[in-house]
Amino acid sequence: MDSESTLTALAHAKKCFAEHKIKNVRLFDHKPVLRIQVTEADFERILDMRTELVEQLKSTGFRFIAIDLEQNSEN
Repeated sequence: MDSESTLTALAHAKKCFAEHKIKNVRLFDHKPVLRIQVTEADFERILDMRTELVEQLKSTGFRFIAIDLEQNSEN
């Protein structure tokens, strides 16, 4: 992805989380991986909806979707 398509993909990914009412999310582009950090309070929620999120997030152009286990309570 070039920088413009990366910004578009990240904006779309942010929108996906907003639609699910997950506000405290940080996204990191590690082409082709999208790394996700969420608060501990939202961690279980994103696991519960992981199938839907992966489908939506992969449609933005990322090949792999990863949840950052180490930083999930740092937000």
